[in-house]
Amino acid sequence: MNIEMIWEYIDPQLIIVVPMLWGIGMAVKKSTIQNRFIPALLLAGSCSVAMLHLYSTNPVTDKMAISAMLFAALTQGSVIWLAAWLGYEKFLKDGGI
Repeated sequence: MNIEMIWEYIDPQLIIVVPMLWGIGMAVKKSTIQNRFIPALLLAGSCSVAMLHLYSTNPVTDKMAISAMLFAALTQGSVIWLAAWLGYEKFLKDGGI
């Protein structure tokens, strides 16, 4: 999968989360948390930020709106996490193209 294709699926207002995840990942890597937990931590953070964004921009009217918002937050958070991971692997870790 090409990283340029992933950007098409991310809400433009949430693209800023990608470098935020890089910074959090680098900070957690230097902490006492084991490296195997970093992807799950970043995925949870990404989905949480997406949920906060959706909650602040959409009215919550009923159960259907809440479930749609939860689904959108999980999918947006997952795509954002994937873009951050691929970007880290391609540009930060390997030093470029």
